Formats: sequence, C-alpha cells, structure tokens
Amino acid sequence: MAKYTLCVNNRYFGVDIGDEEFLKFLEENSQSDFTHECVGEKELVIAYVKKTSELYEKEQQIKQLLERLELNLRKD
Repeated sequence: MAKYTLCVNNRYFGVDIGDEEFLKFLEENSQSDFTHECVGEKELVIAYVKKTSELYEKEQQIKQLLERLELNLRKD
C-alpha cells in the first residue's frame, strides 16, 4: 500500500492508496489541478467542484450510451 500526501494550508495529510495505478493517476491529476505543492482551502474546493462536475458529465454520457445500447438491443 502506498501513501499519497496532500498539503493544505501547510498541514500535511497522508492517505493510504491500495491501487498503484490510481495513485499514479491521482499524482498526475494533482499536478494539473493545483499550481502549488501546498494548496489553500479555496483552491482545494475549486478542484473538488471541478472534478465533481467532470464526474457528473461522464455519468450522464454513460447513461446516454446505455440507453442507446438498450434501444439497439431491443431492435434486434
């Protein structure tokens, strides 16, 4: 198990991550989401809302694809 460390307002928080691929993904996204190694509360909230918005959009796209697949399967 690896540890991901996030610095918020000069306080460090360690999170155990069991999936190495997810840890790599998290680290890469952190670099694009945050401009500094240690972030402020506002920057963290903005990144959270942005990621939640992206997740919502992807879930909507998945729902639309599933609906189309169901329609196509019913036609056959």
